Amino acid sequence: MLVAVSPLRALATEVRAPEWKLSFAAGRGVLKNPIAGKGDGETSFLPSFSYYGDRFFISNLTVGYSLLEQRNVYVDLVAQPNEDGLFYHIDSSTMTMGSLNAFLTHIGGAGQAIERDISVVAGPSITLVGKYTDLSLASFHDITAVHYGSETHLSLDKQFPLFGGTLGYSLGAVQKDEDLVRYYYHVTEEEAGLMARSYARYYPPGDVVDRYARLHFSYPLSAHLDVRLGAKYTQFDMEGRLPLIMDTSETLSWFAGIQYSIGSGQ
Repeated sequence: MLVAVSPLRALATEVRAPEWKLSFAAGRGVLKNPIAGKGDGETSFLPSFSYYGDRFFISNLTVGYSLLEQRNVYVDLVAQPNEDGLFYHIDSSTMTMGSLNAFLTHIGGAGQAIERDISVVAGPSITLVGKYTDLSLASFHDITAVHYGSETHLSLDKQFPLFGGTLGYSLGAVQKDEDLVRYYYHVTEEEAGLMARSYARYYPPGDVVDRYARLHFSYPLSAHLDVRLGAKYTQFDMEGRLPLIMDTSETLSWFAGIQYSIGSGQ
């Protein structure tokens, strides 16, 4: 899942604008879905695309525009999908959340399908570039009128040469406000009947702060081929969430494979 902003700007500073890159990775990737009753994401093929111009840049599903670019500080406007909504669309099944839906039906709730839309969030991002780490702070707001919520990202990121390849890390926290949490991690009366009020009383929605750590490594085999390894661990703050919505308070995603790339910088 793509949430960190800093690595995008870090990459943008290492290329001569404008440049583009199209990659196709074959291997094995898994994302453990924390939403109850939803299947895990699995893939053996992972395409990616990036473009960095003088001001405008794209990295997969994230787009941005540079407002200020100096040696040690960058200020951007960034837009990207909210990852909470993506969890509801990882598996291709159109069936409802089985465990939660069955429980609600058993207790006399409405038993309606629990589905949520993907929102797009956007806002300013500032990155301070350091020798050993880059510090990024971003403030995003829903611009698609899905939940009208907001989220704030804080991260430490950097890439280093290692064993002839490149090792990157990211440590971060994401604060999500009550409007966002209420939409993605609580139920409505249409879905749970009068029990929705009881849930809201015992598990009131509120702001949460999720934390994550990410590592990725690439090793060149030729001008166009690289070995790609990556993993991201996320720990969810359950304090403002309805526990019935989630199977777990943590998730792990990873990918290992061979990547073929073409582009202006190859």
